Amino acid sequence: MRGAELPAEVVYLFRHATLRDAAYQLLPPSQRSRLHMQALEVLEEGMLTSGLDAAAELAQHARMAQEGVTLIGTDLPLRELRYLRLSAVCAAGKYENSQAADLWQRIARHPASTKLERADAMAEAALLSWMLGRGPEALRLISQAIDLCGDDKWRKAYCLIERGTMHRDVRENDDAMRDLSQALELARQCGDKQLQLRALGNLCTVQDQGLTRAGAVDLYAPVIKLAREIGDVRAIGISEGQIGQAALRGGNYAEAETHLREAIRLLRETGDRLNECEMTGALGDVFRERTDGDRRGNLMQAVQLQREALQMKETLGFLFQKAHPLAGLAAAHRLLGMYPEAERYAREALEVATEVGDPQVIGIAYLERAALFEAQGDLMAAERALSYGIVAIEDSQADDAKVDLLAALAQVTAKAGDAEAALSYAQTAEAIAVSSGDTRIRTRARQLLRALQGSPSSA
Repeated sequence: MRGAELPAEVVYLFRHATLRDAAYQLLPPSQRSRLHMQALEVLEEGMLTSGLDAAAELAQHARMAQEGVTLIGTDLPLRELRYLRLSAVCAAGKYENSQAADLWQRIARHPASTKLERADAMAEAALLSWMLGRGPEALRLISQAIDLCGDDKWRKAYCLIERGTMHRDVRENDDAMRDLSQALELARQCGDKQLQLRALGNLCTVQDQGLTRAGAVDLYAPVIKLAREIGDVRAIGISEGQIGQAALRGGNYAEAETHLREAIRLLRETGDRLNECEMTGALGDVFRERTDGDRRGNLMQAVQLQREALQMKETLGFLFQKAHPLAGLAAAHRLLGMYPEAERYAREALEVATEVGDPQVIGIAYLERAALFEAQGDLMAAERALSYGIVAIEDSQADDAKVDLLAALAQVTAKAGDAEAALSYAQTAEAIAVSSGDTRIRTRARQLLRALQGSPSSA
C-alpha cells in the first residue's frame, strides 16, 4: 500500500504484537517458563470444552515451559508428549496428513519417548508419508520402526505388514512376500488372530495378481473363514473386492460387479473409506470394459464411479492411489470421444504415478496416451509414448504393464507397416510373460505373437 495510510486498527494491532514480542524477549527464562506453565494449566482446565483442537497449543506451552531452565522432577516432557500425540491424532482425523506426519516424527525424536514409543510414532509417520506419496521417506521410517521393535513380536509383525503393503503397492512383489510372510509367522507366534488376518489378507493381495475369479475364491477362502471367526466384516469386504477384481481380469463382468458392489457395501458399513474408494474405482473399470448393454451408458457410469473414487481420495488426502481413477477417467473419456478431457486426465495420472513411483499406473498412463494418439491417427506419437512407457518401468516388477506396453507397441508398429519390429516386440512381450509366471498375461502375449506370425491364436 505504497503512498496510502494503513487503517488505524491495523497499525494498532501491528504495534501491539511487536511490543508484546519485544516484552516477551526481555523476560528472564525463569519468568517465561512460569508464564507458559500458567497458560498450560489454564488451557488444561478448559480442554474438556475446547476439544482436541487445543492440544497443539498445550504441547507448545509444555515445550516452552522447559526452555532455558532446569526443572527437576517435572512431568512437563510427558505432558508435552501426550499433547503432541493428541495433536497428531486430531490432524489425521481431519485428513491434515502432512501436519500429522510431522507431529509423529517430532514424537519419535522426543527425548522422553521410549524405544517402543519411537517405533510406534515412526510407523504412524511412515503410513501418513506413504499416503502423501513420499515413498522413500515412508520406507525409511517404517524400516527404522522395525529396527526399534527388538523382541516385541507383535509390533514387529505390525510394522512388517505395513512395509510389505508398501512394497506391494509399487509392485516390489519379492520384498512384499518376504515381509508379509515373516509378519504372518510372528503373528501366529503371538497368537493374535486379528494380526494374523491382516498379514494373511495382505499376503493374498500379492499372490492374487495373476488369478482369475475361481483361483481368487480359493485363495481368499481361509481369509474369509478367519474373518468370520473373529467377526471382522471389513476383511470380508476387502476379500470380496479382490475376488471382484480377479473376475474383472478374467472378463467376467457380471461376477465382478456383484463382488465389488458387495465389497463397497461392507466397507462403507465398517467405515473403511480408503478401501471403499479403491473398490469404487475398480467398479468403474468394470463399466468401462464391459460390452453388454448400452455402451455409452456404461462409459458414463464408469466416469461417474471414477470421479467418486477420485473425490474420496482427495478428501482423504491420499495422493498415492489418485493415479488409478485418473487413468480410468482418461480411458472412459477417450472411449466417449472426448479427447481433450482424456489427454488432461492421462497427463495428470502420469504426473501422480511418477511422483509416487507406481510403475503399474505409469505404464497404464503411457498406454492411455498412446491409445489417444492412435485414436486420432497419429501412429508416430503413439509409438513414441509406448517406447517412453517401456523405458520408464523397465527396472520394475510390473510385468503385466510391460507386456501390455510391448503388445500395444507391436500392434502400432504392425499397423504402421513395420512387421519385423512388430514381431520383435511381441517376442519380447512373450518372454517377459513366461518369466513372470502369470498364466493370464502369458496367454495374452502368445495370442498376439501367433496373430502376428499368421498362426491361429488358439493353436
